[in-house]
Amino acid sequence: MGSGKSTVGTVLARALGLDRLDADELFESAHGPIPDYFARHGEPAFRQAEEDVIGQAISRAEPCVLSLGGGAVLSALTRSRLAGSHVVYLTVDEAVALRRVGGGEGRPVLAGDPGRTWRRILSEREALYREVSDWTVDTTDRSADELAQTIIRLVREAETVSPTPGAVHP
Repeated sequence: MGSGKSTVGTVLARALGLDRLDADELFESAHGPIPDYFARHGEPAFRQAEEDVIGQAISRAEPCVLSLGGGAVLSALTRSRLAGSHVVYLTVDEAVALRRVGGGEGRPVLAGDPGRTWRRILSEREALYREVSDWTVDTTDRSADELAQTIIRLVREAETVSPTPGAVHP
């Protein structure tokens, strides 16, 4: 949370001339606001519905840039579906992340002590982020344009070695 997935994804898609999809936006189009769904149905139901939405986005025939929610990697099926795509793990300094998420407002998983919760969530998920990612890019103190250019360079370098069709997932 707060790494800039949506912002960088938007700039990256524009630079590549691809559609940009955001898993949270797709979820909300299908099911309504995430906090409301989370409160009514609980996290397990949310994660299942999120997995379905992401599966539909990944199965698109056209390449795209797909920004995933931070908890998407909790699904083994989603992790396996990401294989064969270019996946970028965006990292960020904790203080910057918390500033970007506005103290956790509208993010049910950050309720209570946002800093402690952010650290706990990162600790629980970091190995999964690294498992699915091809690259790790630190977004702290870098502009979205600079980050998009860095990701494009990484993907192009990889494509010259071993072309891989599919989506780019920041």
